Amino acid sequence: MTRYLLDTHILSNVTKTTPSAALVDWMAEQVDDDLFISSMTVAEIRRGVLEKPSGRKRTQLEHWFSGPEGPQALFANRVLPFDEKAGLIWARLMAEGTSSGRVRSALDMIIAAVAEANDCVVVTDNVKHFAALKLVNPLRATI
Repeated sequence: MTRYLLDTHILSNVTKTTPSAALVDWMAEQVDDDLFISSMTVAEIRRGVLEKPSGRKRTQLEHWFSGPEGPQALFANRVLPFDEKAGLIWARLMAEGTSSGRVRSALDMIIAAVAEANDCVVVTDNVKHFAALKLVNPLRATI
């Protein structure tokens, strides 16, 4: 059984009015209990909602975020924290990026560290940011 950690771009794609057909197909093949998100993804999505200007769209997003279709409800008991174990992995990933000359996004590496700490494969279409890490890209060929 493989456990998957969906990155923020994947979760955002799935919630679009017209999500990627390849992603929808991949998600349909998975068991819900094997799909996780990180606390960082919840934070990134919440930030995006809060940064929207006041108005109808922001109100809709706020209702979605806190409602039964929002990330915390859909992934109840499957939101993985950035804890001490993940923090130590994050430090290693960032240092490896520095020593190899590959600058890494601190936020993306938090997601990668949470995945590694919880024995998950990162699910992303942001392959460049997660290069050299264990991942799958359901929007394109499996990596």
